[in-house]
Amino acid sequence: MKKIIPLLTLTTLFALTSCTPPSDIIIGEEEKFEDGATEISMWLMDFEEWENQINISQRKSFNSNLNDGIQLKQTYIDTNAFDDLIRSAYASNNVPDIYMVSYGNLYKEINTGRAIDITSYFSNETWSDLTDTATEAVKYGNKYYAAPIVMEPSTLLAYRKDLLEQYAPNYEIPTTWDGLLSLCGDVKAGLRSAGKKNVYPFGVPTGVALAWGSWGMQHAATGGLAITDDWSTSRIAEPGYTKLAEVFRDLYGNGYVPLSAGNYTESSFDLCDGKSVMTTCGSWSAASIINTYPDLVDKIGFAVMPTVSGEQDCVTATNGGWCYVISSECKNVEKAVEVLKYLVMENEEVPTSYFQKAHYSKFPTRKSIQAILDESYKTQDVVPTSWIETINYVATRAILEPIYEWDISVAVEGLLEEAAMGNDIPSAVNKCDTAIKNIITSRNIAGTNPRS
Repeated sequence: MKKIIPLLTLTTLFALTSCTPPSDIIIGEEEKFEDGATEISMWLMDFEEWENQINISQRKSFNSNLNDGIQLKQTYIDTNAFDDLIRSAYASNNVPDIYMVSYGNLYKEINTGRAIDITSYFSNETWSDLTDTATEAVKYGNKYYAAPIVMEPSTLLAYRKDLLEQYAPNYEIPTTWDGLLSLCGDVKAGLRSAGKKNVYPFGVPTGVALAWGSWGMQHAATGGLAITDDWSTSRIAEPGYTKLAEVFRDLYGNGYVPLSAGNYTESSFDLCDGKSVMTTCGSWSAASIINTYPDLVDKIGFAVMPTVSGEQDCVTATNGGWCYVISSECKNVEKAVEVLKYLVMENEEVPTSYFQKAHYSKFPTRKSIQAILDESYKTQDVVPTSWIETINYVATRAILEPIYEWDISVAVEGLLEEAAMGNDIPSAVNKCDTAIKNIITSRNIAGTNPRS
């Protein structure tokens, strides 16, 4: 779901309204418009086509009611340009009523006063229906600031069964990093014997995707993330970070992964195209595979990511995802609330349909919806049961994505990339540790974690 596309200009941004959706969207049923209705504007992220199709369908469903006095308008924005665009929108008085934000960025919207407290607009029964993880994601102090849409386990292992059988016939899905490296060696030998070129045993994300895609790996390796829970100091000196860096050194040094890779969507499609035999990916990759490569579903498996110790009943991913906030500039909060009630918070049919159309590749934020999905997936035959069970297994053990300074995650990304390039790991660890400590000091964040 972390689609990487070129930055949109503000002119392009405001052209992507409900009348002109992204260019890869196919318009189906006719849009209905209610004369004299109050327009509620919503910004959403421009995701994969199948995800955008679901969101457009939800808008049309909401707008089919011609007696509620509300007309919902959607605008699709580039995920990478969000920060710049929302700041520009506030500066130019062009702020949407509702906008989508990641859990990791929600606190910044609260802290700047851009996302309003919506606690009183929903009943206690509605709030109590949220899962514990969703509650933690959107509640700060005793106030709720967002309507959680979805949880997405960030890191899974995907593999081609047919290619593993061909190039490493005696394979077992590894639970340890050492086991994964050993399997990669077997696959590489098999590829060489078969004369296969430009096919790699494994795929990992690079750049921005590595910065957040490694959070689960970090936690599994060290029992925590890059800084302590109170944000007072770096944890990079923990031995697990050195071990994780060594894994990246060995993956790249042995030629098990391509020197240039992309985001999760690209790495999962490389798997489907036969350019890799295994890969890391996010849970939403399951839906992308089903929608784009339906004939390969039976040949692909999903598993929990390997860990240093082989322990699988632990944190191996973060629960990322998205929520809707109502902006501080919204002039019709009550009507914006009605939109959120319909899309995610009180309606059962709409969110249930969302998760089903997303092929159970995401984890719900409401207990009532989870109960429905737990039964409905058993009667469908599109998504392998093992995929759904793996995604749910990882999601129920995952922690929320961190809300600390993004530059901290970028520093860890730099550490892993230095190791991948074969640079001295102790020096890279010290460099990363120093950089993170400087961030903590220069931005005065020690002891300010609102979740602690």
